Amino acid sequence: MSEMDQAEVKEEFQRLVQRAASIVAELDDEVNEMLEDGVSRPLDARKAERLLSRVIEHLQEVVARRASEGRTTAKLSDVRVLIKHAMEARERVQMAIRADGPMVKKHLFHLLEKHNGIQTQPVVPPPVFHERTVNMSGGYVKTTDLKLWGHNERLDIHVNQFRAKHDRAPTPEELLHIMLGEMRLEGMQEEDEFEIMTLARSIGANGVRKPPIIDVDGTLLDGNRRVAACHVILNDTSGAFTSEEKKRAEYIYVWQLLDGATNDERDKVMVSLNFESDCKKDWPEYIKARKVFEEWDAMLALEPKKAGPQRQAEMKRELSKKYALGPDTGVVNRYLKMVKWAQDFEEHHINFRKNDKFAVKHASNRYFQYFDELGKGEKAGGVAYALENDETFKRQVFDLLFDGKITNWRQVREFKHVVEVPEAREVFAKAHKEPNVEEAQEFVDHAITLANSKRATTRALGANTRIEVFTKWLEEVPPRTLHDDVKSENLQRLLVALKLVESAVNLGLERAAKEA
Repeated sequence: MSEMDQAEVKEEFQRLVQRAASIVAELDDEVNEMLEDGVSRPLDARKAERLLSRVIEHLQEVVARRASEGRTTAKLSDVRVLIKHAMEARERVQMAIRADGPMVKKHLFHLLEKHNGIQTQPVVPPPVFHERTVNMSGGYVKTTDLKLWGHNERLDIHVNQFRAKHDRAPTPEELLHIMLGEMRLEGMQEEDEFEIMTLARSIGANGVRKPPIIDVDGTLLDGNRRVAACHVILNDTSGAFTSEEKKRAEYIYVWQLLDGATNDERDKVMVSLNFESDCKKDWPEYIKARKVFEEWDAMLALEPKKAGPQRQAEMKRELSKKYALGPDTGVVNRYLKMVKWAQDFEEHHINFRKNDKFAVKHASNRYFQYFDELGKGEKAGGVAYALENDETFKRQVFDLLFDGKITNWRQVREFKHVVEVPEAREVFAKAHKEPNVEEAQEFVDHAITLANSKRATTRALGANTRIEVFTKWLEEVPPRTLHDDVKSENLQRLLVALKLVESAVNLGLERAAKEA
């Protein structure tokens, strides 16, 4: 910063010291020392920002502590006012930091460009943000000219964590690595917490559909994720994005605040875009899956001959890309399977139970996630296998689902055990016949409990039988068989297994001795 800029920082702290003087009784020495430090030492903007953050945090702790103690005096209200002034001072310092960045004093005319025949022009009608009309210009910006904004509140924890570790703010490139999960910070659990790759695939297919908003100096006020996704596309070397998709990400249509925009207008933009819902409601997954399924049928119909496994995999990748479902075919496969089960459910209720067609389709939509669970486990021991090999049981499940007698999808996972236990099947049949929904739900729970209890008993009995047979064989086997005929790797496994069960065996023997 220039000497004049440092003088301005000093003035900010002097104003805070003056405001704090009247409420000094509510402050401790540490706060006063921090404020005086800002006056006495020449601070650049970044150090001033850190010091102001410390002041704000300490003042907030004072308020919280004294409020919890019931000491809500008039002076404490003054402390809250001082916190507000400190936050305003920090915002002014942050604006100075942004102005010192790579986009210093870029004017509207130099930043926005003509692209695809579209000139820079006023946004008409002017957008309204939180009940305030904010005049803006619209135009294209080269993506590489836009830098990610580290002061975005979404990144607050990440940036402060980086700053604490490195004693500096992250660069725009480092911000991108943080948002992509490539720079792991302690406590971050999700690899793609900001879902940048999902957004990048959407932008690759469709371009940026909602204009990011930039300040007069080019600072991003809204659209960090969209810009990050465009950088991902442009920097890709894996072949995940085509040259056409990279072309879509090269320029972004943005809205820009006009010269003379006020802090109040900036605040209105931020509040509106981050606190107010846009009330967009996504298509139900049932509708999306139906669309994918219909497209898959159409693709198969156009094939000159029956598509083999390799060709089908290629077609599914094309389908996944067309509907922005990602580079692999997992979602497509899941949708195709779920729709097949939904069709079976609908055929049963429309043609066999003679229920209203549209009432059945509404039920399919409502319970669509259940079909994911019903379709899992196509081999022996799985849910799908149990249903496909017992038509009566499958019809009972479809009826229970339609009637709202199955309360959650976790129950579906247990049906493969219910079908194997006669007592549980009987209770399940009672749920099917019971007209009272709540009582039927209790029957379903009881059937699952019975099935699991029977399985636990069977496992215990099975363990006794297996141990008895094995130990008898082990006692009778000639020693030379173990060291001459049994493979060394199997002997090693036997030794490891015996050591693993030793403590459990000793515990069982001790318990038996106490009970004797």
